[in-house]
Amino acid sequence: MKILVLNAGSSSLKFNLFEVTPETIEENSERVLATGAVERLAGMSDALQSVFRQTDGAVVEAVGHRIVHGGDRFHESVIIDDGVEKEIDDLSVLAPLHNPHNLEAYRAAREHLPNVPQVAVFDTAFHHTLPPRAYVYGLPYEYLTEKKIRRYGFHGISHRYVSWRFAQLHGKKRGDYRMITCHLGNGCSVCAIDRGHSIDTSMGFTPLEGLIMGTRSGDVDAGAVLHLITHERQDPRQLLLTLNGASGLKGISGISNDMRDLLREASAENERAARAELAIDAFCYRVRKYIGTYLAAMNGADALIFTGGIGENAAVIRSRICDGLGNLGIAVDSALNEDGSRGPREIGRSKIPVWVVPTDEELLIARDTLRCILKIPHE
Repeated sequence: MKILVLNAGSSSLKFNLFEVTPETIEENSERVLATGAVERLAGMSDALQSVFRQTDGAVVEAVGHRIVHGGDRFHESVIIDDGVEKEIDDLSVLAPLHNPHNLEAYRAAREHLPNVPQVAVFDTAFHHTLPPRAYVYGLPYEYLTEKKIRRYGFHGISHRYVSWRFAQLHGKKRGDYRMITCHLGNGCSVCAIDRGHSIDTSMGFTPLEGLIMGTRSGDVDAGAVLHLITHERQDPRQLLLTLNGASGLKGISGISNDMRDLLREASAENERAARAELAIDAFCYRVRKYIGTYLAAMNGADALIFTGGIGENAAVIRSRICDGLGNLGIAVDSALNEDGSRGPREIGRSKIPVWVVPTDEELLIARDTLRCILKIPHE
């Protein structure tokens, strides 16, 4: 089946066209027929027309959509109908920067491909197994039951894929392991996966909580935010934009949200180098702290896995994160870590093995799309 995977943002539409069958899923042998992106969107319908041109007129048999927020309603991927569409729309209040764009892509695809099934694959779904102790905040209980204020977690598609891929490489199931997966890119999160189930994750009610990221602040005392609003008279809407788009690595360094830029700057001897080094050091420290937390949450781990743009490509960052975790059974091997290979690989043969496993969220979306249509159980 030819499945088009769409990942819509505010200014771009990324796409991948896969050939997927139940047999290719079993063999891990799907074919990528086309891949690309449409930037500076003038309109989602026009963007989709551009996608069709870039796929050489291939007959699309199904469409899979990345949907960022599924709330506490969607625990797995589903075929989109009018009811599902409305529920995703209602959840836009929880993800105003993401769900509306995801839905816009769905509606444009429905317009162009009215008879083609479309599937929603949720970033939050993998984390529906979080126990109450992990997802509840220390707020009045009515905030949870009536206002749905709780930890939801994100990057679930990536955490689910790399944990499956690690187990598959070892001829086992995800349920055979306790894993800590670190998705480190412009957006970053860590997940504790105990016997196949997400039991804690660093992102929370929104993707803003947790690690220091490219432009997101990560954990910030709510009192500091309230202080900026009440005493510094900062506009809440502008502050939200600052926390999401001008903080993190970019905000601390004053230079860039790109780790590659910061690593280059940190090697110089000037004031910019000091700020770049501070951003890098704080980033690595925050990841290391979460790893330690999740080792405690699961009473150990069978693997530590890095993925995402930084996680897969920045050997020095992986090394700095793991530095100091030796007493907890985690260490990288310098030669293995600095090997420039691109595929899955072990980089630390310590008590807790350390691995790099490239993520493939688009492939998982394509597989789930097929599973939904053919009513195959989700992996």
